[in-house]
Amino acid sequence: MLFSSAIIATWALVQDVKPPEDWYQSTTRIFEFCVEAKFDHPLCPPLNQSPGDNREHLGFQISNPVGELTSENLFRAMSLYQMNKTPFAWLISLKLNEKKPAKMDRRLWAEAKFLYGRSLFDQKKYKEAEIIYEQLIDDMKGRALFHQHRAWIFFFNGKLDRALGSVVSAESPLIYPIIFFEKYFIRSLVERESCQWSKAFETIDAGRKNLRAMVEPQVENHPWVKLCDSRGLNDTCRRLRGFYDGYYRVQMMQALKDLDLVEIEMRDKGVIKPSKASRSAIVWPFVGESWADELGYYSVPVRKQCG
Repeated sequence: MLFSSAIIATWALVQDVKPPEDWYQSTTRIFEFCVEAKFDHPLCPPLNQSPGDNREHLGFQISNPVGELTSENLFRAMSLYQMNKTPFAWLISLKLNEKKPAKMDRRLWAEAKFLYGRSLFDQKKYKEAEIIYEQLIDDMKGRALFHQHRAWIFFFNGKLDRALGSVVSAESPLIYPIIFFEKYFIRSLVERESCQWSKAFETIDAGRKNLRAMVEPQVENHPWVKLCDSRGLNDTCRRLRGFYDGYYRVQMMQALKDLDLVEIEMRDKGVIKPSKASRSAIVWPFVGESWADELGYYSVPVRKQCG
């Protein structure tokens, strides 16, 4: 992809924009930063690129954070993470798996731990990642994305009941919704792993139906779009809608491909789609009242039916 010298020059200028001290405290603060940076920064939605493209970060030269955990150092670390240059050594040096220092801002510490947990997951250190995520429940249980990540951690650690429980938590009416494109994929994998073949086929069919119904994605409820509309940033809002519309479509197509893969793998094992609905041992979805103190602790019983 070619970039004009004007764009590259703009990016070089953006690097000198210092983030607000409390940028990590809310979506609003990072949104305001991105508006100021004209969305040309690794932490901002890439409005100048097509959804699905590998993000380019031409002109950015961000140095590794050094020393203690500060707002500015975390900003630098998260920017590098988005550039696939995670400062893992620095994260380890913070001893984030230990108790929070007495004078450390709790939110800053939690955000750093969340980044560390994601970095461990990226390195396929699933057991270590689970330990960090377990320590983050009280601080992060109000975020759907936290539960979505956690579902995969539990799955790769073989805790299928907790993986499904995290899907339930991710879609709790108590927290702001973020579309979980991979939820049918995870559920079908759990059912495949527990040899509940009939139920896995049903999940794949249901996933295809619901994903294809998103042919016209509703982006109005995305928090960034709402923030933009509330500020009357007309052209920026139009571009944001276009970006998230395309992003949702890319995610939908990938989720459909993932379901195809599960079905192909089952058929390769000689499993044939049944003509009748199954009687699954998995109780799904969760039925009952939602309580804030239960978020992050749900589990869905899974009884393996493998011979």
